[in-house]
Amino acid sequence: MDDEVVKAVLALQPQVRSRPEPERFGAALRALVESEACRRGTPDPVTGALHLSALTQGALLRPEYDLSVHAHAGWTVGAVIADVKEMIHVNQESGFAVGDRFLGMVASSLAAAFPGAPVVRVHTDCFAALLVPSSGHELQSSHLALAAEALRAGTEAFRAREGAPRATVEFTISALRLTVRDPSHWQVLGPLLWAEIERAHVLARRGLASGIQERELDLAGRV
Repeated sequence: MDDEVVKAVLALQPQVRSRPEPERFGAALRALVESEACRRGTPDPVTGALHLSALTQGALLRPEYDLSVHAHAGWTVGAVIADVKEMIHVNQESGFAVGDRFLGMVASSLAAAFPGAPVVRVHTDCFAALLVPSSGHELQSSHLALAAEALRAGTEAFRAREGAPRATVEFTISALRLTVRDPSHWQVLGPLLWAEIERAHVLARRGLASGIQERELDLAGRV
């Protein structure tokens, strides 16, 4: 492999500069492979949830969009969003290894509460169960309580198994129903859904919204 290719790979993964020089290229190449695998839908190795790139850059929503239907009737999706409040305290009390397993519990609890719904890791300690058309779920107000109970039970089981976290753990749980009118193609749906999930989560975390947040985006102008 020529020097220019090596330099290009290393430039894409600047964090490997902290490693001994002989290890840098291999580490950078592995990181690129892992990143592409996540984009294609390989679960996050830490939590088992899908990586955000599968939603925003990958084909996660491709089978959920039918041009013959959604280009005329609009495309609707629900999301149940759960964020661990003050996750830093769990890591400080029990260490990052236990913290990572706790995040895995959050993801698996949402997946169990909404079988068939893909669960995406939106950011470090925030996850969303996507109630896409193929999931068989239609978002309801009761889903907020369902998620809360699943996380409560999951936390209790985790504490009984791990002996941690000892302190009470709380969650911000929110719900979003997003309708996109006249989407130009399925590729626009992932970034739009991500942005609206973040918006819904921030509003709920700040106490500015509760229940199901309804959002409708009209793309009739097209790109």
